[in-house]
Amino acid sequence: MPKSKRKKRRSNSKSGFFGVANNGNKYTAKIYIDRKIKYLGSSYDTAKQAAEAYDKEAIKLRRPLSKLNYPKKAPVGYTPIQQPQSRFTVEYRGVSQNRKKFKAQFNFGGKRTHIGTYDTAKDAAIAHDRAVLKANQSTTLLNFPDMVHNLDVEPKRKEQKVRSSTGYRGVRKNKKGFQARIRKGDNKVDLGTFDTAIGAALAYDQAAIKKGNKSHTLNFPDGLPIKEKEKESVKDGGYIVDGFIIQSYL
Repeated sequence: MPKSKRKKRRSNSKSGFFGVANNGNKYTAKIYIDRKIKYLGSSYDTAKQAAEAYDKEAIKLRRPLSKLNYPKKAPVGYTPIQQPQSRFTVEYRGVSQNRKKFKAQFNFGGKRTHIGTYDTAKDAAIAHDRAVLKANQSTTLLNFPDMVHNLDVEPKRKEQKVRSSTGYRGVRKNKKGFQARIRKGDNKVDLGTFDTAIGAALAYDQAAIKKGNKSHTLNFPDGLPIKEKEKESVKDGGYIVDGFIIQSYL
């Protein structure tokens, strides 16, 4: 067949389309999100129908025009998300990867504001979008422009699992007792070694509060209850445990 009459393939896949596979007499549409496959249907009569289903989802995710099967059919004013410049960034706007977690950041007024750290890139992207809306910025900056947010209510975050064998965050047992450590940037800072796990856990909480960590990251976000007779020796409503006076997180 002459080159002039050959149909241009959008992808090197057998179907010639992004996200389309032949499963016998039908076609399947699928797309990768956070390295996981999302199936969009497996009963399309033609490859074109499956390709259009893929594009619909890809446009919601703000994928580049070069990754669409029909880029000319993209909505007017369509603005894809800028592609990652390094292995530490991901496909969502305002999101970067930090080890196994994902950080959400928002640039406003020439300043970069850290929003938080999340378990998934999507959760971080949603947090970024909420920050954009709260700042009354353009919806073109959103990762999910069709998502509805209740800005008066903060979404519930999953409780972080404590991986330490001691049962406390930032505490590990060694030969001398219980060591407390906290991460600052890419480094871990030693807070000391204590006779009890609770003492080390409280030392971690004190350092976390000074660092500005959220209350849900503390071992004792509501303070630690003590015996009634001990309250007399504590000022300003704090708590005393193992020689520590600790305030409830406000």
